[in-house]
Amino acid sequence: MKIKKVLTLKSVLTITLLAISTPLYLTLFSPNIFHKKFEKDKPLILRTVQGKEFHLSIQPNQIKIDELEGKIIFLKVFGWDCHYCEKEIPELIKLKNKFEGAFETIALEYQHHSNSKNLELIKEKGINYHLVNGDEHQGFLTYLEKEYKWKGVIPLTIVLNTDGKILAFEVGYKSYSLTSLLQRSLQVCTAEAIEPNQSKESISDEKNISK
Repeated sequence: MKIKKVLTLKSVLTITLLAISTPLYLTLFSPNIFHKKFEKDKPLILRTVQGKEFHLSIQPNQIKIDELEGKIIFLKVFGWDCHYCEKEIPELIKLKNKFEGAFETIALEYQHHSNSKNLELIKEKGINYHLVNGDEHQGFLTYLEKEYKWKGVIPLTIVLNTDGKILAFEVGYKSYSLTSLLQRSLQVCTAEAIEPNQSKESISDEKNISK
């Protein structure tokens, strides 16, 4: 009888330990503890290292940023140690100064620099646009990989129009400048804004003719 009681006690202890340790194991070793799951139907918040928050609404071919509605946006992924990314920084600073009322840049740092290092480099290089720590927003980067087949090549430039529609998804360094890319984007947005007005005018003209 004593042997049976001991075995029963051991069995109970084993089952109890398994019940406690299993969820702990799943929590510690689940990939979601490091890469938070990104859900397209839920708003996403990008927090900059400068302390600002941007609320994103994600739809197919659209990334709407509530706080920047009405502006053309360069949503970039870059790295401090990427030569071609570094070459773009002075031009982005100039574009921000020139088109401040109509244009913004949000750049996600992709090469695992700490917030303190990011802030140090922002000051050193005189960056006047928004910078986000990519390590803290892995869910969004994973979304870009899955939805747009991005392979992690930087620099990445996603151009958003005033309504968040994706105008361009530029992977890698290009021979043309970011200035020309922005100018083309402005032309597209201007054309889109003019077309509805033109159609209204043509409708009113038809009415006048019919009278």
